[in-house]
Amino acid sequence: MDHDEGAFDIIVIGTGLTESIATAALSKAGFKVAQIDVNPYYGGDEASLTQDEFVQWQDRQLAANDIYSSYSRSSSDVLPQSRQYSLSLLPSVIPSTGPLISSLIQSGVSRYGGFRMIEQVAMYHSSGTVKAVPGSKEDIFRDKTITLVEKRRLMRFLKFASGDFEESEELSGKEEQTFVEFLKSTFSLNDDISNAITYALAYCQSPSDPTAPALQRLRRYLHSAGRYGASPFLVGHYGSAGEIAQGFCRTSAVSGGVYILGRNITSVKCTADGEFPDPDRPSYVIHMDEFPEPLTCRVLISSSSRIPQELLPATQLSKLREAPDNVTTARCIAIIDKPLRFCSSSSQEATPVTTDNEEFVDNLSDQSPKSMDTGILIFPPSSLQGGGALSTVDVLIVGEGTMSTPQNKWILYLSALNPRGESPETLLKPYLQATLRLRAETSPDSEPLTPIFTSFYNQRSPPPAHASTPRSPSTTSSTRSSVLPNYILVPQLSLQPLPEPPDIANVNAEKVFWDAMRFLRPQALSADQAEGLSFWPPLPRDEEDDDDS
Repeated sequence: MDHDEGAFDIIVIGTGLTESIATAALSKAGFKVAQIDVNPYYGGDEASLTQDEFVQWQDRQLAANDIYSSYSRSSSDVLPQSRQYSLSLLPSVIPSTGPLISSLIQSGVSRYGGFRMIEQVAMYHSSGTVKAVPGSKEDIFRDKTITLVEKRRLMRFLKFASGDFEESEELSGKEEQTFVEFLKSTFSLNDDISNAITYALAYCQSPSDPTAPALQRLRRYLHSAGRYGASPFLVGHYGSAGEIAQGFCRTSAVSGGVYILGRNITSVKCTADGEFPDPDRPSYVIHMDEFPEPLTCRVLISSSSRIPQELLPATQLSKLREAPDNVTTARCIAIIDKPLRFCSSSSQEATPVTTDNEEFVDNLSDQSPKSMDTGILIFPPSSLQGGGALSTVDVLIVGEGTMSTPQNKWILYLSALNPRGESPETLLKPYLQATLRLRAETSPDSEPLTPIFTSFYNQRSPPPAHASTPRSPSTTSSTRSSVLPNYILVPQLSLQPLPEPPDIANVNAEKVFWDAMRFLRPQALSADQAEGLSFWPPLPRDEEDDDDS
């Protein structure tokens, strides 16, 4: 590699979802970009791994003992057909309307992957029963367990929540009131309906979650319902977030982006003198294993967990990585070989859909209720005897229709906030067992269901200093870092709730893009010009029409 080949406008360390979206946009904008990852795969902390890769990844994390901790795993390590699994390190679903869907379409990345609708969303009741969460107005009116008076109150609230409620009389002075109490006191909704809205529609995580952000989430999801079917949520094929990240990397490569995977960075040196270096010379020089020539760049981008240690004093690096308001999430991945069934029938079947001349969602109409392929089960706080009272527990189920498992296998992802840092197995195992009982309860002659593989672990998400970690796509604070010249710090993703991380990743990526533009083209882009602009250029006509790309 000669000097010119190793000189870049921008180098991005890491191939996580945020970094990959930003890199694709910067490549399409005409910058010479390189993306480096020490891992041999794309996706970083949001990667999709085969089952044997996941076992290896977990063993490496045990030695690192940084973001991930408290592992326990079943004795059956590597399964038959292990490479046919795609296990997601960031299990999540995608709202049908939102920043990520817009970027997938505008960038052309939607051509590189498939998506499937969530068939069923259900909520666990403290009585030990499971009830489907209505996915449409028609479902609400068909539900015989809701009285006519309650239906009228519920429809009044949903009309309010889907509109411009920010200046409404109903919300005035109640923005910080807990959402559950707001629903009961302002709209006279009963306990069961209030809990369903709070935890299974607005995806609140605790009884203390405030009203304003809950309403903003709920409005986004209500607007998503009906775009591709009754459910507002999609899940991507092959592990969703990791495969989507790889799709954006592919788009970047088509536009000239360079990728270097599986190589360690041995040193990074900042060559700039002063806070505002000469834009015509490199700011950073990067050496890697088995690369005889260094890479140089004018702008360096990475998350706080991947800042090269030699760039910062140890004390400053520690502050970046250990913010006081870090969040710990307990996770469980379980693989089963028998189907689950939440409800007696599925009201969320989908039909083939196209958007912008692209088939975007698979046909789900041939899915039998007895062989549910995708679903979400919500355990509200205090709903399970022997369970916790501080957080919801979300269960995401994906099957072979998502291209994530071999035939007749399903992956269960359980997650819950774990503010006390408890053993993840102690915290989540009662919920896993309650979920597995759903098969036995709906199939009396069946044997108790036992997973063929389980793994429990804690994941910590430290919001980095000098950069914001927005909790909703509406947040507009800057991500620019003041730690180093021409260095952009990528915010860490929020780990909960299920529908939030993909859209937040896209919002963060857009901020990173505009920060890079201001560094590299300050005369062409003022501080206010980014507002309201798309960071994706229009697709060329041949890209729009080429379905075989």
